[in-house]
Amino acid sequence: MTHIEQLTKILKIDKVTEDYGRYCNLHIYTQTTADGYEVYVVSHDPSNMDWENDVFYYKPDFDILIETISELDEDAIVYCSDVDEFFPEYEVENFIECNDEEYKVDDGVINYFTK
Repeated sequence: MTHIEQLTKILKIDKVTEDYGRYCNLHIYTQTTADGYEVYVVSHDPSNMDWENDVFYYKPDFDILIETISELDEDAIVYCSDVDEFFPEYEVENFIECNDEEYKVDDGVINYFTK
């Protein structure tokens, strides 16, 4: 089980995917502005963005992303343009370690086991 699969299990959502789908419940991606700046978007509906709350000048913190995802329904699908950028493995592993009783790290090796 990958760290992203384990994360989706803890957050009780269907999946996080890099495959764009307009039926995704949350979209996380970067976009370039007309004057060449890169902004970060975290939106439930990218065609009807709330510019004050959905667009970030700096990459949103991991905790903001987790909080936003945790508010989704259990069958939610999250589109993420670059999973490695927004959900770095070390951040996910730290979150899993703090939030999953089935997770254990021995000598830097991730071990997953079931009850």
